Amino acid sequence: MRLTLAAATLGLLAVCAAPARAQPAPPGVGFPQIAGEANLGLYTLGTPGSTDRRQRGASSFLFGEIAGGLHLSPQFSIQGLLHVEPVGEVEPNGTWTGLRYQGAYIETLSLNWRPTERLNLFGGKFSAPFGYGHHVFPGILPLIRAHETYLIRESAGFGATATVISSERFGEHDLSAAVFTLDTSLFSNTAFTRKPCCEGDFERFRRNYRAQGGAGNTGRLDNFAIALDGDRIGWLPNFSYHLALLSRGPGRDGTDREWGYAAGARYQVSWQRDLRTLFYAEHVEFRGAGGRPLEAGPELFDEDEGGSLPSEVAVSERRRFTTLGAQTTYGPWRANIAWQRDQRKRSVNPVPTASYLEISAGRELFWGFSADIGYQYARYPLEDEGRRGQSNSLLGVLRYRASF
Repeated sequence: MRLTLAAATLGLLAVCAAPARAQPAPPGVGFPQIAGEANLGLYTLGTPGSTDRRQRGASSFLFGEIAGGLHLSPQFSIQGLLHVEPVGEVEPNGTWTGLRYQGAYIETLSLNWRPTERLNLFGGKFSAPFGYGHHVFPGILPLIRAHETYLIRESAGFGATATVISSERFGEHDLSAAVFTLDTSLFSNTAFTRKPCCEGDFERFRRNYRAQGGAGNTGRLDNFAIALDGDRIGWLPNFSYHLALLSRGPGRDGTDREWGYAAGARYQVSWQRDLRTLFYAEHVEFRGAGGRPLEAGPELFDEDEGGSLPSEVAVSERRRFTTLGAQTTYGPWRANIAWQRDQRKRSVNPVPTASYLEISAGRELFWGFSADIGYQYARYPLEDEGRRGQSNSLLGVLRYRASF
């Protein structure tokens, strides 16, 4: 019964797609009405050279979303988003792997009420207002990497967004806030690749459970996020910013609260009518990342037993994720360069810093399709070795975007 209901919900979202953020209904049309958007990409990553032999080879996967909005009236709407991505780590190991471990799940399903033009209230399942890069980073892999690292998705609770300043001179500034917990209901079911909880190297299991732990997985509305976004500033045109604060309680494997901070900005320079450059940056930091989880520590000698016994320690981790980049567009053409660094300072079981440099170019095609190709140089942690490896990769993506 649970699987049938979840499958029916997934099918409904696939049919009625719309932007993830609640949007005003189109004017002059009767109610109820449906609006939608699909944004999907077929990605290919080819790595001819890598320190880790298992990473050599090629892999292709789908990543993107189909979103839907059912507008019951100008003030009320139901917003949903179906996310598609691999749910497990893929190691080509000298071969080509296609669509391995693909999964799909409901990332957003919420009821929105807009009592005034400057206030939107929402409740249900949503992505908490923290960070912006996982929605808008250009290029090929920067958006995916940000999505995996700090998108606070599948948050179940309540929130609001209010326009606190709106003027031609000072711009438009929105304040968002939400209280939530991780969704562990039947709406967290995963389609296609379905693995039992907490077994194997998977980022997502058959569904979310309290037993899997993690920051925010508390079963109570004791997690919160606050964000301030601004743009359309008269004396600083083509500039936008994002500031956010996050706090999540520990799950069953944790011992303390996690705190997160995010700051990002974008600025576009118009050189000519069709020639523009967008500069973008974002820094995200977590203190007590993961809720100070308990992990295996050094073995302790027990004199009574006459041998060593395993021990557990609470891991204190400060994680910093930084992105710097620039994209230049000329008509349908575009070129992008992006640098990202993932730094994790841990009290035990240290993880070396990872860094990525990507250069890509592409253009808009036809019927909503676009294509990009690129190159990536990466320095990444080698598993269980405490040191970094390096890789050189060729990248490609064919995207499809359509509104209906």
